Formats: sequence, structure tokens, C-alpha cells
Amino acid sequence: MSKLTINEALSWKKTLQERHSELTGLRNTNSAERTNWRGIKGDTPETVKPTYDVVSLDRTISGLAREMRRLDMAIKATNAKAVVKDYDCDEAVLGELVPAVGVESVPSVQR
Repeated sequence: MSKLTINEALSWKKTLQERHSELTGLRNTNSAERTNWRGIKGDTPETVKPTYDVVSLDRTISGLAREMRRLDMAIKATNAKAVVKDYDCDEAVLGELVPAVGVESVPSVQR
């Protein structure tokens, strides 16, 4: 795969998360053979068999989870080295409170 910008990596991470969620839901519904009994007396069996190989599906889900972890660590490592362009942090903008002239401090209320 090609190199990604942070924005592209975040978009790719979202895609991986969505696919992981889809496959997890599919695995949960596809994991076992189920038989439901239908009909007035419950005498008609309806068997639902797994459509996909559960082991292979689980392996794919685990691979996606591993890839999401690797991508997240790479994004964080890259972000830690990136410098914000065209901005200098100036803490003076936070301001400092100065007592008003001629005003005595108000005593605290004790209970």
C-alpha cells in the first residue's frame, strides 16, 4: 500500500473499523447451524447452515483488528513528530486576573 497522510490514514482507519464491524456481525450470525421449528404445530423444521467458513472469517476479523492497532500506533507516532504549521503557542492570551482598584476582598462565607 502507498504512504498515507494523517488525514488519509484516519479515513482508512474508519474504513477498517466499519469492515471489522460488518464481519463481526456476519460471524455472529453465521457461526453455527440453527434449526427453527415452524408451522401451526411447530412440526416443520427450518435449518440455517453457515454460509461462510467460520474459522476463515474469524482469521480475517483478527487480521483486521491487528491492522487497526498497527495503523493507530503509526498515526500516533507520526502525530507525535508533526509540528503544527503557521502557529506559535502564546500562553499570554490566557490572561492574568488583576484585582480591581479600590475593592476589598470579600471574606469567604463559613458554614
